[in-house]
Amino acid sequence: MAPRSRAPSPAVLLRADDPALRDRLLPPLAARLDVQLADDAEALLGALSGARGLLLASDGRQMPVDLELLARVRTLDPWIPIVLLTPIAEPESILRAGRLGVAACFLTSTDPEQIAVEVEALVTAEADALDARAGAPAGDDAETPFLGESQPIRRLRTQAEEVARYPTSVLITGENGTGKEVLARHIHAHSDRAAAEFVEINCAGLPAGLVESELFGHERGSFTGAVRTHRGSFERAQGGTLMLDEITEMPIELQPKLLRALQERAFVRVGGEQAIQADVRPICTTNRDPQRAISEGLLRRDLFYRINVVTLHVPPLREHREDVPLLARYFLRRKCRELGKPITRFTPTAESLMLSHDWPGNVRELENLVERAVVFCRSERIGPELLDPIAQGAAYLALPWDAARDLAVRRFEFGYLSMLMRVHRGSVSECAKAMGISRQALYKLLDRIGLDPESFRPARRGDRRSGRGT
Repeated sequence: MAPRSRAPSPAVLLRADDPALRDRLLPPLAARLDVQLADDAEALLGALSGARGLLLASDGRQMPVDLELLARVRTLDPWIPIVLLTPIAEPESILRAGRLGVAACFLTSTDPEQIAVEVEALVTAEADALDARAGAPAGDDAETPFLGESQPIRRLRTQAEEVARYPTSVLITGENGTGKEVLARHIHAHSDRAAAEFVEINCAGLPAGLVESELFGHERGSFTGAVRTHRGSFERAQGGTLMLDEITEMPIELQPKLLRALQERAFVRVGGEQAIQADVRPICTTNRDPQRAISEGLLRRDLFYRINVVTLHVPPLREHREDVPLLARYFLRRKCRELGKPITRFTPTAESLMLSHDWPGNVRELENLVERAVVFCRSERIGPELLDPIAQGAAYLALPWDAARDLAVRRFEFGYLSMLMRVHRGSVSECAKAMGISRQALYKLLDRIGLDPESFRPARRGDRRSGRGT
């Protein structure tokens, strides 16, 4: 039986020190947005991953602005819009709050309707911005966007969009899995060639004897097996963009022909005689150091000079870790859509664990990790116990003692209870008996770690039992 459907995650979190103030704010907010109340700072931080906005209302008894809480929020979510309500406009605290990215600040005497309108506008704007950063794919075939709000990625994206305006050759360098192809597609999408084809040829993935035919095409009968005329990548990319992936892996004897085609903007099919004009914008990628590839005889120097008009380097993920939460949430939404899972968020501990990892496989490793977690997740949130590939050995050392201990305990609880639930086919009574604890205690434990007994029970037609049926 599939897991039960969950309510949608809240759009805005509200924490108010004063119950009377909370009661004044709640009706106009609830009329516009989904609202979740947070009784204290820990509850707020625990629910942060599922929120699109945060409203903090202080009664001023402690201090006008809780700067420590703001800093913790920004560590967990660098982009969530924050609105402050404070009884006094204390300049120094307001200025420091602004440096922590507070979007708006009101006095607690402000009309609640005005505050609700402002919060709704900020949450809507953040949703639009998040969709823009995450590409807001309309379907399963949508392109992966070039995501990131860190300084290196924002700078790289700006450079790419500037280069996109011109038909200049671009060389993109970077480690495997960093997103070189995604950046190339981003350039194509922002160019005046976006309506034409983006054609990719993987120089490392083709047998040496087929590379020339894939690049330039061939005429019928030009070699054994050529039973029909074949249009190569240059021809298919007419008016668009041709991406030559891992250019340093192209056979060295073919590189002069590629150079000639790029210089003369024309090529001849294998076995042909007539030159065909090549109106393409070349983008080449490599995971090697180009100069070292030249010295090792893998890349011709003259070809390098031809393709190296503009070089863009995609940094490894470990050099912009602050983008990990945004990337992970994007992959979570996409994988949930692809796999039909109702998962809404990562727990703060899971996000902290991901932030501590070095990501030797870069963005590709992160995407695969999220997909694996989505496959095995049986609740609405992904905790650290589902991140086994990175939750080993040294990963614990990157966490504070309490978080590391919590991770170890949660991994044990999750694995133990998952196995026990499978053995007893989702029967809470049988599992509690085997554990020597009460059913009520087991329910609390299952709720805490996010396991649903229903998902372990065999599907039966017409079965309408709730999760507390046995």
